[in-house]
Amino acid sequence: MKRTLNHIAADYRSKKDGNVAIMFAMTVFAIVAGLAISVDVSNAYFAKQRLQDTTDAIALMAAKDKSLDSEAKLQATAQALFDATYPSKTGERIVIESIKRDGDRVIVQSKNNIDTYFTGIFKTNNMDVGVTSSAVFADKAMDVAFVLDTTFSMNGSKLSNLKSAAGNLVKTFDELDNENLRVSVVPFSQYVNVGLSRRNAKWLDVPQDSSTTGPQVCKMKREVVSRSNCRRVQRTCKNDGVSYDCSYTKCDNTYGQPYKSCYTPTSKATWKGCVGSRENGYDERPAYDSRKIPGLMNVTCGAELQTLSSNMTQAKSSISGLKAQGETYLPAGILWGWRTLDTTVPLSSNAGNPAKKREKIMIVMTDGENTLSKKGILHNGNNANAANTKTDTLCKKAKADDVTIYTIAYDVKDATTKKMLNRCATDGSKFFDAKNAGDLNDAFKSIGESLSELRITA
Repeated sequence: MKRTLNHIAADYRSKKDGNVAIMFAMTVFAIVAGLAISVDVSNAYFAKQRLQDTTDAIALMAAKDKSLDSEAKLQATAQALFDATYPSKTGERIVIESIKRDGDRVIVQSKNNIDTYFTGIFKTNNMDVGVTSSAVFADKAMDVAFVLDTTFSMNGSKLSNLKSAAGNLVKTFDELDNENLRVSVVPFSQYVNVGLSRRNAKWLDVPQDSSTTGPQVCKMKREVVSRSNCRRVQRTCKNDGVSYDCSYTKCDNTYGQPYKSCYTPTSKATWKGCVGSRENGYDERPAYDSRKIPGLMNVTCGAELQTLSSNMTQAKSSISGLKAQGETYLPAGILWGWRTLDTTVPLSSNAGNPAKKREKIMIVMTDGENTLSKKGILHNGNNANAANTKTDTLCKKAKADDVTIYTIAYDVKDATTKKMLNRCATDGSKFFDAKNAGDLNDAFKSIGESLSELRITA
């Protein structure tokens, strides 16, 4: 308003017309009444919002706790929560009008009678605000695979943040106390570790560890007797797309007299649990199909994968034990994540109750683009486009197998990789672009909320 009440009053004093006086009085009354109503309506809005939040909370709690199987128990529990939320404040009169259970659903109706402060001029000293909340909880049969990037670029705080965010989601699952919920954990870099205990599995092709001794080799050798002019040579190296300082010291060496040195060469072949890829398209299917998976000798990879288990303590332990090393080949993680959800060989131990329909979920988290690609049975190529195409293919085939895929890009700068992860997700709402630790935690939390069968319903 450009004109204030003072201006209106001044006009009134300068005029003698009775109609103007009446109009002035009516105007002032309307303004005051409008302000009074707006204040009380605002108070009512916030009171209703608070009441709705509290009513939602009691509905969720009651829906989850099946021991609250009578109206008396429900009423007592609800009243205790309301009493804790509204500690006898003047002007707040909370009434639980009804609370009842209908199978897995709990419906709560409540009312708050609040004092009004200004609309008493209309002989209205209080008003009622009422809300209804409905919550449902069901023990849905569900298998969830955590496919987690543990490459070199995740080293440090990023891996700590991942452990915290993923661990919180497992904790949420644990609190649901759903015996039909199982979790697998698949750490990946360029390879996946299936575990030394599976060495003799029929689906795995792993040679025996060996040590070979060759004929004696002799050559002339000179020892360094002194060094001078030592200087630091600056050098930058890359691992998993991350640059780091690998500078070294170089000296001018003085050597002694040459002498003959002989040794017997020994080579060892040791399997450390890492597996490569099958060829001829078999690297795009989870089933064994009588085509063995190659074990790779003298290759180091991350922590051993954990197959499906309802033991959430075990899942939390697997996540807390993650270590960062190696480079990125997403297809390896996606394929083995898919395999943990599959009921056939190689991981046929994942089979659940065939009479119960199980929902299959895969959560794929990575912090960067494919830095390596498939080359024969190994993942040591440098064709990023081929690796991206393989990622697309695996995501498409897993989704066709009724796997719901969530993807999280954690601090990913590469636009091509973000688009690929968006395509990989079952739909756009299941792709998360997490730019920092807070976003990462929110992404896992959001996934947990969408998967939880404890929810407010319309």
